Amino acid sequence: MSAIHHPHNNSFPSAVPGESGTAWIEALCADFSAHAFRRKSSEACAALGKLAHGLDRVAAAVMSIPFKHKIQPHLSDTTLQEYIDYHAFYSQRRFLDEPGSAFVPPPAKHSVVERATRRRSWDPKSASLASIDFYSPFETLDPRFRDEYAALEPNERVESRGWFHQNGPRPVVIFLHGFSAPDYRINKMWFSAQRFYDAGLDVVFMNLPLHGGRMPRSAAYHGTAIIQPSLWRLSEACAQGVMDLRILIDHLLRRGAPKVGIMGYSWGGFHASMLACLEPRIDFIVSVAPVVSIADLVMSWPTRQFFEQSIDEPAMMIRELRKILAPFTPLSHALRVPAERVLLVASVNDGIIPAVHTEALWEHFGRPQAYWSCGGHILYFDKGRVTQRALRFLREIEVAS
Repeated sequence: MSAIHHPHNNSFPSAVPGESGTAWIEALCADFSAHAFRRKSSEACAALGKLAHGLDRVAAAVMSIPFKHKIQPHLSDTTLQEYIDYHAFYSQRRFLDEPGSAFVPPPAKHSVVERATRRRSWDPKSASLASIDFYSPFETLDPRFRDEYAALEPNERVESRGWFHQNGPRPVVIFLHGFSAPDYRINKMWFSAQRFYDAGLDVVFMNLPLHGGRMPRSAAYHGTAIIQPSLWRLSEACAQGVMDLRILIDHLLRRGAPKVGIMGYSWGGFHASMLACLEPRIDFIVSVAPVVSIADLVMSWPTRQFFEQSIDEPAMMIRELRKILAPFTPLSHALRVPAERVLLVASVNDGIIPAVHTEALWEHFGRPQAYWSCGGHILYFDKGRVTQRALRFLREIEVAS
């Protein structure tokens, strides 16, 4: 498949195997958000799909407000070159020429505390319940920001909640929440987690950096501490999320889990996809509505107009933002999980993370199994069918019963 974008070609642009990790930066069209999506939903739901898409677009407009207040004033006072120079640390070639070098491995056998925890009304009655907590040893890649990031307390305390079967270790699925949505009860329903437990899997919910009990005291809401005029917090939070997940995976394997996989939604789907490129011990991933290029995502929201008003050359800006964030996207890394153990899911009506993100990842990963749903990002009305498809996939690869 050609790495060059041809407007009349029916194939989605993708990097050719063997080319540099940044081939996708030029291969993707300049206006990724406007790229025609060619997949059709597996289900017919025209009316509900339009409603879901409209709700997503309203939400995208609301979520763009913090960008306008936090970012646009700084862009107006900063030249594009100054912005590029400020982030030069993250666009170093070594982070791509040496795969995974932007993701420092955690210390061996890092201390993790697992203890029985109180049963809540939404926990399975037959499960052994555990809290799995540890302190993240993460330090920012860029030394300039170590003190500032470390001050975002209590982000250093990683918390997870597990449902374990009483008759011995089972394969584990780690559920990763979306941006600003860490609540365990919501994610239990969002992922239909009980059905995975009933299918024989142990279940673990983990809060990603700057979310849940890790939300900084200075933050307005979960995840908002990531939103800054500069991109360093976004990059560092991604690197920390990967390190914390590796520590959790270490612990689950040490306690006897025969297999560990990840199912993530949105921001969690992004992390699941990154782990599939960086962590060969992962047995499977189910990545739902993953964002694969933050630089392109902001151009599909109303935030686009902020950049176009403030920057003379928005097309060049997109390419430069892609370079800054390149180490922190699965498009820059080779898949390390066997493709047959990957399931990608996206909605054709998603108005927050356009389905072209998943389509690009699908091409990059060598076209693994994919399910094109019809619910929206927020009005996720077909999650039952998505769950059914995910469980079928896990049975096919002999993880679920």
